[in-house]
Amino acid sequence: MADNEDTKLDALLRARRIEPASRDLAQRIIRTAQSVPQRETLPLSQWLRRLFAEFHLTKPAYVLVSALILGIIVGLSTPEGAGSRDEESASVQGFLYADEVPL
Repeated sequence: MADNEDTKLDALLRARRIEPASRDLAQRIIRTAQSVPQRETLPLSQWLRRLFAEFHLTKPAYVLVSALILGIIVGLSTPEGAGSRDEESASVQGFLYADEVPL
């Protein structure tokens, strides 16, 4: 059955009309490619500089935001009870569990 479908597809592809390309096709492609801005590969530091330049914030704000984000990531990625062996110590993720008693 697959051979029959392949044969039908081949026959349909051979029967279709192919329109010849225009003479100036290559020149049109070149002109269009020249008008499209090309993407350049940037190092990470330059990409971050350009990204921060769009926000127009002061540099201490970047340091504060970076420190807060880093603190949140480290705090949430720390396993429960890794800091101390005391069972009564509060964990960073303690507020996420519904079965705990509020303080």
